[in-house]
This record gives sequence, structure tokens and C-alpha cells, in this order.
Amino acid sequence: MPRALSYTPSWLTRPSAGYDLFTSVQKASSLAATNGTKAPTNGQRDEEGYRGPRRTIAHRGTEVYVVVDNQIRWSDLSMLKENWEGLHRNGSKPTEGNQNTATTYKVLEVYTNQPIRQLSVSPNGQFLAIASSHTVQVAILPSSSKFDEQSGASIKVQLHTLGPTTHVLKESSLTSILWHPCGSLGSCLVTVTTEGGVRLWELNKCDRSTFDEPTFAIDLRKLKSAQSQEDNVSPYRIGTRRGFSADMIDMEIASACFGGTGSREESPWSTMTLWTVTTEGDVYALCPLLPRKWQPTHTQIACLTATANTRRISSQDLSISAENDFALEDEQWTWLSAIDAQVPYLSIRDDDFTTQDAIYDRPENPGPIPRLQGPFQLVAERSEDFLEVSDIHVIAAKVDAEELMLGEDDDSEQDMLDDTDGLSSAVVCLLTIDGRLHLLLDLEGVEGQWLPAIAPKATEHESRNLELLRLEVLETLSAGAIVDEEWPTFSRDPFSRYAFFATHSQGVFYFSLEPWVNRLEDEMQSATTNRAQIRLRAIYDSVMTLRERILRFDQQGQSPGVNACVVLQDSDLGYFLLTSTDDNTHPHAVILDLPRSVTIKAEPMSDDPEDPTTDPYNEGPLTELVTRPAYKPPPVFWHDWTLHSAIAKTVAPHRRRIMQEHVRLSNATLDLMATTHRLTSEKTPPLHFAVADLISRCQYMMEDMAEQLKQIRVAAARAEGLQHGGGDDTVKGHNAKERLESRLERARVRDVNLKERMGRLKRQMTKLEARPLNDRERDFATELRHLVQATGSQLGENDVVDGNGHSNEEMAPWWQRYEEVRHIKEGLVKAAKDFEANKDENQEGGNIEEYGFPSQMRRRKVEHVMGLLERESALVDAVTARLDRLGVSISG
Repeated sequence: MPRALSYTPSWLTRPSAGYDLFTSVQKASSLAATNGTKAPTNGQRDEEGYRGPRRTIAHRGTEVYVVVDNQIRWSDLSMLKENWEGLHRNGSKPTEGNQNTATTYKVLEVYTNQPIRQLSVSPNGQFLAIASSHTVQVAILPSSSKFDEQSGASIKVQLHTLGPTTHVLKESSLTSILWHPCGSLGSCLVTVTTEGGVRLWELNKCDRSTFDEPTFAIDLRKLKSAQSQEDNVSPYRIGTRRGFSADMIDMEIASACFGGTGSREESPWSTMTLWTVTTEGDVYALCPLLPRKWQPTHTQIACLTATANTRRISSQDLSISAENDFALEDEQWTWLSAIDAQVPYLSIRDDDFTTQDAIYDRPENPGPIPRLQGPFQLVAERSEDFLEVSDIHVIAAKVDAEELMLGEDDDSEQDMLDDTDGLSSAVVCLLTIDGRLHLLLDLEGVEGQWLPAIAPKATEHESRNLELLRLEVLETLSAGAIVDEEWPTFSRDPFSRYAFFATHSQGVFYFSLEPWVNRLEDEMQSATTNRAQIRLRAIYDSVMTLRERILRFDQQGQSPGVNACVVLQDSDLGYFLLTSTDDNTHPHAVILDLPRSVTIKAEPMSDDPEDPTTDPYNEGPLTELVTRPAYKPPPVFWHDWTLHSAIAKTVAPHRRRIMQEHVRLSNATLDLMATTHRLTSEKTPPLHFAVADLISRCQYMMEDMAEQLKQIRVAAARAEGLQHGGGDDTVKGHNAKERLESRLERARVRDVNLKERMGRLKRQMTKLEARPLNDRERDFATELRHLVQATGSQLGENDVVDGNGHSNEEMAPWWQRYEEVRHIKEGLVKAAKDFEANKDENQEGGNIEEYGFPSQMRRRKVEHVMGLLERESALVDAVTARLDRLGVSISG
């Protein structure tokens, strides 16, 4: 979890140039403070009761585009920081008058008669999508160097209206503007309306016609009931009469997003899957949604082909399979075959002359129209009757590295993908109006499906029951803090796929799923199924998502609308979070600590003085210093005080002379005092609240300062005690040096005890886990088996000689068998000696009838017997020596 290092830096606070970037002009601010209204600019017509996303801050690297007074301002955060630091190095004190507005920010010459609600920069940085509640405009952005080269406070950009007859005021309002991850060179814009209209715009800055009509358009309400490619699923055009349908209420789209960002470690279907959610919480998926010219990731086509081959081979081995599964596999195989047959067009980026991007055409078969998958059923132990969803965020499943690199000799790519942490299932996050975060798990996954060419019969196609497993529900808003125009939004984290931010009227929250993602994935991929349900239940019950409030908004004097935060990472700015309130009183920023891949937790010290972990200098834990936002004075402190002019306008002209004369007791003076009191009572309450808040903060600051000074004194005493080891300097009545030495000695003893305990655990684990026998041990087991067969004995129940654990009937102890072998040996040796003594008495051609065979044959037989005896003697000696090496003593 990132830690807030500091809050809004000084180069974004008043009176810096960075502060002016986010605030209105002084004249409009003074008029708003006087009259209590905003001064509309740039043709703005305020929309009362607007409920929708507010994303009026976009960035291209460190460049930011901010909507202020319905104007789009450009500036570079690194430049603002550098200029502020340069003023401090020169010793000059920055004020509001010594900074040129033209060098602070530049205004893009964009005219719109509707309030701008969303800004989005294309992945290639060439286009800026500008959306109001109903209309969309696309500005072609110049390079960063041209912004710096042009003089003046405004910049003229080439502007195109997207869909002049499509996105108009009489049509449905916009809910999401997205850039397709697979768009050709990052120039494919996707617009989604509340009525379910999805349109793909493949933009080309050299062709104006690409801004007039979309290349692909579908209506989700029509697509839900469509049966084949022949059905009309295009959105209604302007002026078309429409009949009533229940889907007009049930399928009001709240938000949409793509399932992936185009990263190499994501599942191949995720980047071409559009996830949508209705205001009532119904989740739908549209896959594959591709433009006519699309750009795959480095591993996307290879992974899709490997998956199709694996499924095709496995389906052929199955004797029984669903007919729909075969049809889906054939459709995917046809679609992938068309892609493999293409020769991609290699395109070189404008900003890079070495990188070549492969551009493919969208396959025509099995059809251009995908099937709408959903609605997904939410599976949970406790269900909620009604969900009012505001935004959706999907975390793609990780790619299957083993399946991708199957049969490949180069393991470098596989090792790189294997190191990727994550789940093999997608995680769907829903954010509701009341600030609740719902974490859902898609176990089955979404794959490409298309509408058939011909409408099937009623019994030929049966839709699958799609489910999402609800893992956790997190609260971020209290019941009393919800405002009428609340619309929480998501923001991605640049470091981790399993971390994101949520912004609403109370602040910015950080969420991280990393504590339980890897543990759940290990259990899901484990080959051990014994008691798997119990372990999964334990993981399900212990799912604890990290949640932290990064930023808190002060709602006094501010509107409930808050812009979705943007998070960027730069070597100069660091891990930087930026947002602002809807009335643009001042920006809010947080500089976060860079996340660490491995977190080392120290073992807590014990309170027992005899425990080696006891800290002899610990007189109580030091209070952790929490970073808090710096005080920001309310705008009422620096707004022009226009009470005198307001009184002059209110009082009749013939009575204004009274204001310049001495006070007299008259009706005119009483009327003037009453008028003055009425105007003052209307203007001074904000000032009273601001002053009271400042006094309270000063009191809290004095209390915190006293507490911090106390902590500093305690820390200084400990440091001084550690520095002076001898003399009269003592800690708790003992010499500091002696205490340190005793602590080191206890640490050494503890280390020895830990090593001994580790050794015992290793020995126990060695006994519990049977290791395979090596060659020498197998040879020894074979030798023992031959010895048992030669002596006519049998193995005992616990005598394992072949490494497989075979057991036979019980037999006599080994020492008794050893004595029997020794007696047999002595008897054989004695018999052989007697036979040798009798042999010399006979002649070489002795009596054949006495023994029945010649003396030469008897001699060979005797030599053979002696060889056997020597072999048995050597075998017995070897067994004895082996038993001695094993530490077994042989008695008598």
C-alpha cells in the first residue's frame, strides 16, 4: 500500500503559477464571490442536475489538460515545478503579479456550447477527445515542442466534431468515451451512450470523413434479442420513431470499459472485450469488438492460436460433447485461420523510426457482429435487491504461459511470463452511487462469440448461464455523506494491474487486491484436490483487500462534483496523484511512495526483560508521524471585498451622501444601517466559518506540536543513552554498555537456539518425506535381498530393502540370523578340513568304488565348495562392516 509522502506541493498552491492553472480568472472569481453565481464562459450553458462521470483532467506524460471555465488549459507539470524552484533559487518571492500567465498555461481554442464533462488523450498522444453530455469533439494535438514554441496565451488546434448527426442534443447522452487497446496506432475511439449505442471511430487526421460516420455501430438493446447476422442491430438514427421496449428501462448503460490495456501478460480475449454495466447492476460482455484495422499485442495471436489448437485436440478426444461447444470451436478456428492467412501491414510510428507495428484486417467470417454475453448472475451468500452502479473496472486474467510456449525451445519468454503474478480469472469491480465497491470474479472467462449467419431453431441454441462470484463488498461512504449528484469513478494505477483508485465527493481511496490474489491463484492451480473446498472457503472468508483513504476533501463551500483523479509516474514528479473539485477552487495532489514488491515486517519486541527480543531502551512505542495535508486558506480570504460597492448600488442616489457625513439619528440613517446589516449578514458568514476553522486548526497545531516535541525529547534521550556507554550515564538504572552487551549475548543465544530448532525441523521433515534411493543404496538393497535368499530367511515387516516399502511375514531378529550364518560357516569349514585330510590318504588313482567318482573330480568339487565358502565369508564381512558404519553394535 503506498504511503503519502506529501500533499499538494508548494508549486501547486497559491500564489504559484501551478495554482493559476486550475483556478478561474480573478475577475470571474470576484463576480462569483459577490453574486454567488458562476460567470459562464466559452458559450457554457450550465446543466442543473447532471449525474454522470467527471473526467476533466487528462495527461500526456507530464503534460496536463484541465477544463476551467469551460476552457481547456494546457501546461507541463515538470515545467511548473522547475520554474517554481528556479524562483526560489534566485531568491525572489513569487507573487500573483510577477508571473506571466502565458508562460504558466496556454488555452486551446476550442468552442463548445455545452459544459465539458470528459477529456481523454489517445494512446499515441495525437488526439484529445472532448465530450460534453451529448456531443464529442476531437482535437488534433501538436507536439510538446510546438506548445513551448508558440507565443501567446492561446493555441489554435485543428478541431473536428465527431458524428455531426450522431451525437447531438436530441439523441441519447454519452456515458463513456474509450480508446480501443487494439486500435490501429491507437487511433480508434469508442463511444457508448446510455441507450446502449456502441460506435467505433477509426480516426485519421488526414481524412476528415473518418470523423463523420463510425466504421462499426451496434445497439446493445437490439443485439440482446438478435438471432443472426441478418438482424438489424444498428443504433437508431436521428429522427427515427422508436417503439417502447422493456429494455429501454432495464438496459440503461451506466459505464463501460475494456477488459485489458494491451499488455503482454494479459489474456488474449481481454483487450477485445467491451464490458458494460447498467445502472441496476446487470453486467454484459461484448467479445470480440474490433475495428476494421486492428493492432494485436505481441503475444495475442500466438496465445489465441495455442488455445484454439489445445481445445480442438481435446474436443476430438472426448466421445461426448455439447453441440454448441463444437460450433463455437469451429467459429473460433475459422476466425483465427483468417487471421493467420493474412500478411500484416507494417507501420512505423511517427515518433519512432525503429518500431514497426503489425496491422491486421478484421476477419469477415464468421461475421462482424459479436454476440452479447450476459447478463451475468451475481453469486453471493447475501444478495442485495438493488444496485445503482456508477462505474466499472475490469482486471484482465493473466496469460497461460505454459499453453503459449508449448513446444517452443526458447524458455526465456516463458520464464518472463511465468514470473507474472496474478489470477487466471478476470476480476470485475463495480462502484455504486453510495460508494460501495463490489469485487466479482469471472471463473469461466469470456471468449469470442458471434451471431450465426442464419437464425437457428429454438432448440438449437441454448445460452449459457454466466455467473460472477462476489468476493467482497467494501464501504467508502457513510450514509449521511451521500450527496444528490454523487458519481464515484475509477482510475487505474500505473504500477500494478491489481491496484486502482476510486474518487468521490469525500476523497480518493486506494485499493489493492495483491494480498489475496496470488494465494487464490496457487490454490486454483494446485493439483491437490483433497480438502480443496475447505481451503477455498477459508480463502473466500479471509479475502481482505487493502483499502486506504489517500485524500480527503473539505466540503465546506465546495460543490459535490469531483473530477476523477489521474495518476502518473515520472522521474521528476514521482508517484503523483492529481485531481480538483468541480468548482476549481484549488487543485489537490498527493506524492506517494513508490510501491515495494517485497515488504519485510520486523518481529515485534517482547515486554519480558528476560526475553532476548526485549528492547532495553524501549520506554513505550513512538507515535508514528502521520503526513497531513497542508492548510489551504479558503478563497473568501483573498476575494475582493465589494461590500462598499454593493451598498452604493443598493442605496438610493439621494441618500448616498449620508455615507460621507456624521451619523445622525434619523430614519434615513436607520434605513442605511438596516440595509448595510442585511448585506453584511449575507456576505460575512463564509468569512466567519473560515476564521473559526483557522482558529481551530491553530489550536490543533499547538497540541500536535507539543506532542511532537515530547516525542523528540524521548528520542533524543534514547539516542544520547546509546551514544554514551560509560560513566554515570545510565538507562533504567543499568550501565548502557552493559545492557547493550547483554542484549547482544541474548541475541546470540537466541540465534543458536533458532539454528538448533531449524536443524530438528529439517531432520523431522526428512523422516516424514521419503526421498528416492540413489544407485549405491539400490545396489546395497539388492545385495541384502540376495543374502536373504541365500540364507533361506524372509524380510521383516519394517525392513524396506527395495525402496518401495514391500513387507513380508515376520522373521527372527538379525543377530540370531547372523549367529546361524556363523555356525553354518564353522560347520562347513570343519567339514572341508576333514575332507582335505582324508583326501591326502588316497592315491591319485584310488578306489573308485569307495567314493563313487575319481579323485580329480573330487578335487574340483572341493575347490568349488571352498570358493563358495570364501564368497559367503566376504559377504558376511561386508554386512558386518556396513552395520558398523551405520552405528549398529553386534553382541557376542
